[in-house]
Amino acid sequence: MKTPRALLLWSLASMAAACCVAPALAQENHHHRFTLTLPRPAAESSAVTPSSEATPRKRLVALQAGMLQAFPTVGANSDGSDVWPCIGRNTPNPDCPSVGNPAVPLPLGGMVIGVPAYTWALQNNDIIGFGLGNGVGCDALTNGTTGSGASGTLYRPCGQISTWFEDDTFDSTDDLLWHVVVKQGDDIVYDTGIVDFGPAGPIAYPVDVLLANDTNFGFWPGSASGPNNGNCSPDIGYPLAAPSFPGVPYTVESRTTCHQPVAGPAIATMTTVLATPSYTKETGTACTSRGVPSPCFTAHFERQHEMHQEFALFLE
Repeated sequence: MKTPRALLLWSLASMAAACCVAPALAQENHHHRFTLTLPRPAAESSAVTPSSEATPRKRLVALQAGMLQAFPTVGANSDGSDVWPCIGRNTPNPDCPSVGNPAVPLPLGGMVIGVPAYTWALQNNDIIGFGLGNGVGCDALTNGTTGSGASGTLYRPCGQISTWFEDDTFDSTDDLLWHVVVKQGDDIVYDTGIVDFGPAGPIAYPVDVLLANDTNFGFWPGSASGPNNGNCSPDIGYPLAAPSFPGVPYTVESRTTCHQPVAGPAIATMTTVLATPSYTKETGTACTSRGVPSPCFTAHFERQHEMHQEFALFLE
């Protein structure tokens, strides 16, 4: 477990929108962004572009990435947030009051991500031999989303894919984009599509950023045909109703087809971008065929800063 001490400035809670990808089942993704100031003297942080030559060049700096937590219980806290990550709050949080052994109060900005692992079970999540979690494995065909229709579906993640990075760009106006693809050989087993978290807004730099996404691999019954099947994401909250960020994360479809995961290694590739959006107005079936009213707007992105991370998994 890791408990970085920093001030929580802004939290964008998970998005749980659904968009039909097959007649029987619906897609649901949970995306999280947490932006935290770094514990540095006030003289080193500023909301304006730095002028000192001693300041690190403006960029996104990769810190670490991996798949974490035996099972990220969704929406279980009394305030409606997920159990993991567990974050210190301005007000007492009865769901996460302390951490460690011996236990100490979890400070404001303290964060517990969960248990990292390299090996993940396809049929259950007893990944380290202690019976942790609720038995959800990483093969969505047998352990993934259940139920039928847009109502009553339950997305069952076996873990959370997370990335830490330091934002030294001083760019608070461009949109933060995230794209995660997991492959076994040439087969894709997971593709988030392009997730747009929007701009950071007024904030003091530099900042640490944690992005986390509840994850399972492959497809579930009823979503076997692609593209945009199962854990290869369709459009979620997109196209847009207006030429601006809507205030909650949205996803631009992956346009890929997910295959059933098999025992063996997998490689996760993560692309994180700050980009300037521009918008194109669409009408008629360009909107309605994608489940949104006409007129609608599609987004195009001019990349300003880009960062790549990669990590390995083993499924068994």
